[in-house]
Amino acid sequence: MMGGDKTGRVLLTAYFAVVVLYLFFPILIVAPMSFSDDRFLGFPPESWGLRWYEAYFSDPVWIDATVRSLRVAAVASTLATVLGGLAVVGLERWRTRWRTALTVLFAAPAIVPNVIIALGVFVVAIRLGINDQELTLAAAHGALALPFAVMIIGAAYRQIDPTLERAARVLGAGPVRAFVSATLPSLMPAVVSAFIFSFFVSFDELIVALFVMGGSETLPVRIWNDLRFELNPTIAAISIFFVAITTVAMTLAELLRRRGANQSRV
Repeated sequence: MMGGDKTGRVLLTAYFAVVVLYLFFPILIVAPMSFSDDRFLGFPPESWGLRWYEAYFSDPVWIDATVRSLRVAAVASTLATVLGGLAVVGLERWRTRWRTALTVLFAAPAIVPNVIIALGVFVVAIRLGINDQELTLAAAHGALALPFAVMIIGAAYRQIDPTLERAARVLGAGPVRAFVSATLPSLMPAVVSAFIFSFFVSFDELIVALFVMGGSETLPVRIWNDLRFELNPTIAAISIFFVAITTVAMTLAELLRRRGANQSRV
């Protein structure tokens, strides 16, 4: 039995290592290329340097695309977080036979293929004359991120003790004040976590942006257009730079989510 347990642990460890290597293999290839000083992409690099990081930060076209993506992601994540939070409160407090159907409706953007959503947004935007606008893309990205905000905030909301808010109501607070003073502080780590997650859902999105933005480029669109004509090593530098930022942000979001869950149990 002991030998079998040891063999099982070894196999499980080996399986875990293979899965991790498989998931991180593209990054292990791109990361060295981003520090290449060569003129073209190649692996392994023949020379080393920060040439392509400098090229990214000194190119106004890349910077404009990045700033545009940041603006769109900020608006989209705000929309997703606010609407997702309101949806969670409504679904949890409104006891109705339509609750399951509404829950599925809020999850629909995560189920429907992005190309279908992109086509629908494109047709509506053309009809209303609001295509090629950042606000249109932000609204579409907000809808794409909404299911994730609902899931993150909903999981935290269900762990909060409702007696705190009831006590506030007994002491004379109105519904809104009771929620803000008794429930929202415990919910804030999940709200911030949902905002960060929604931000990167928008920031990394390509398909809807290709349909909606027309001549304007977000960073993923700029990368896509650049790859169509040449393998620019700047793309490797950008990829690794934003992988690092995304990793830090998502780690922070997870720490906030766990903090909120721990506070709810206390």
